[in-house]
Parts: sequence; structure tokens; C-alpha cells
Amino acid sequence: MIVIVEHLEPCISKWLLKEYEFVSEVFKNRVIFTNVAKDHDRSLLEPLGIIYKTSAVELLQDEKNVIVLDPSAKEKLQVNDMRMARYVVIGGIMGDNPPKGRTRLQITSRLKNAIPKNIGEKQFTIAGAAYILRQVELGRNVDDVKYVFGLKIKKKLTNDIEIEVELPYAFPLDEQGNVVLPRNYQDIILEHALVFESALLTSKHDVC
Repeated sequence: MIVIVEHLEPCISKWLLKEYEFVSEVFKNRVIFTNVAKDHDRSLLEPLGIIYKTSAVELLQDEKNVIVLDPSAKEKLQVNDMRMARYVVIGGIMGDNPPKGRTRLQITSRLKNAIPKNIGEKQFTIAGAAYILRQVELGRNVDDVKYVFGLKIKKKLTNDIEIEVELPYAFPLDEQGNVVLPRNYQDIILEHALVFESALLTSKHDVC
């Protein structure tokens, strides 16, 4: 089984790169990043997998045994699905709150031969979806993978100032009950939040 990440963000922030790195670590030499048009983005992703400028929608148009992980799908991903799947597509999307259904609009609705599957009612991050996909590939049922919804990250900047970021997504737990996160994830999120706030104050919205 090959995992395809369809890159759908305008640029690759440090936050998004952490998500992609996690997918690469989980699936090692079985990852393809598609729809990567910018040379800069391609250079960032080259160490992580095979890169295509072309969209997964075009690459997989005539392929069979393709699954799209889509939160809006009616059917849940099953262990048996992994036995037939040749490709599984994950949307390279930084989630919206509330979700806007971008996977359905930009991938599922355009990839007619693919089978959409969900991994639960909540919206997971890219890394979280990859972890659950791997667990199902190893034989665990989706419902057996526990998760927490919402993650608060705090950091004291000075004695009087503390920054807090709340992420309204689902995060899987490993078998020891620990939240599964990419390495240095929380530091990157806090850095991203500070850069984003600075960009808003200076009317510069590109935080990549």
C-alpha cells in the first residue's frame, strides 16, 4: 500500500511540514506527495518521499483499489480495506473549525473510482490520520484507537505573559495513553501562533 498526500495548502509552514514529516516517518518509503507545484515546497519535501507536481486526482484517475480518507465519508475504514487498497489518499489540509469539507470537494468528488472512508466522527490532523491508518494496517479496528478531542498548549513568555493555543482537533493516543504528536510539535505550534499574531498586526498574512 502506498500513501499519497495531496498537498492542498498555498505554502508549507513549519507546522504543516511537521505533519508531513510524521507521515513520512510512519510509512517510511511508501509516501508520495502530489500537487506540489512550487520549487521551494518540492525542495522541502524531497527528503520525505516521492514528489509530483501533478494532482493525485489526475495520477489515480484510472487506478482501482484507491481509498480516500474523507471525514465526510459514510463508511468507516476497516481492517479488510487494507487488504485490497493499493493507494490511500490523505488530504494535505490544515483543518478548519468548523470543517469546510475540503477533502470531499477537492479530492473525493473528483476521484470517481476511489472509495471514501472515514476514521471517526471527529476531525484529525494529518499526522493523526496517518497514525490511525497505520494502526488499521497493522490489524486494529478504528474504534479501538482511543483519542482525545482538543489540545491546549501553554508557554510562559515572561512572568506576566503566557501564551495559550487550543487546537480543536482529535488526537490519537498510543497504547500507553500518550497523545501521539510529531516531534517538537508543541514548540512549532507556539512559534506559529506568535508569527501569525505578528503577521496580523503588520497586515502580512503569509506565515509560511
